[in-house]
Amino acid sequence: MSRLAMVLVFLYAVVGCSRSAAPGGAGESPAASSAPANHNLAYEHSISIETDDDKVGTLFDATQTACRQAVEEGCVILAANVTRGDNSYASLRFRARTAGIARLVAVLSAQGEVSGRSTTAEDLSGPLEDNARRLTMLTEYRAQLQSLRTRNSNDLEMLMRLSRELAEVQSQIETLNGAQAQLGQRVETEILNVTISTHGGRAFWKPTGDALSSFAGNLSEGLALVITVLAYLLPWALFALLAIWIFQTWRRRMRRRATA
Repeated sequence: MSRLAMVLVFLYAVVGCSRSAAPGGAGESPAASSAPANHNLAYEHSISIETDDDKVGTLFDATQTACRQAVEEGCVILAANVTRGDNSYASLRFRARTAGIARLVAVLSAQGEVSGRSTTAEDLSGPLEDNARRLTMLTEYRAQLQSLRTRNSNDLEMLMRLSRELAEVQSQIETLNGAQAQLGQRVETEILNVTISTHGGRAFWKPTGDALSSFAGNLSEGLALVITVLAYLLPWALFALLAIWIFQTWRRRMRRRATA
């Protein structure tokens, strides 16, 4: 085993031992382990609004305006689509803090009829804690590598290997920091999915949707019926053709005898 490899193995062992002995790690006290878990929940809401056909576009614009005004709540428009005309339809997706989500729901409820609501939550405590532990370990490992590089400033080969290892560790730290920031944003803010449709939109399109959904089945049954009918008629058709041929053959012979 090379000198650098032995050093790195030693550093990993030191970091691992320091983590297992630290509070909150594998060696934490029974009192700490019995404390209630801090659930970091990422909420996502969905709301369906029905309104008059000529108000879909107005409500679509009003909701976006309310989001832009909710600066302190960190409201962001993630997606916005609208179809104007007969049976107008709109869909929106927002991200904001709890107060911003409440403001948007209030705007929607005041100008339309709520036809459906749902909320889901994802507990991100595990990923956040895992990333935090890995960041602590990598940060300690980086500090020890930097200290080792200072002590071996005269060994050029060792310095080059340590620099490469430091660059790799720094890249992992930056990646984890980015992932941790995204998880933190998901916990601090909430997602709101909005659909806006007309009162008569569902009733108008329901027969069409039902017909389309049953099209394949009806087509299959129709083809089966045609095949069944053909199976019954084919023998009779062959018999009728044979009878016609026999009759025409008999008539030709009778004509020949009459003219002879």
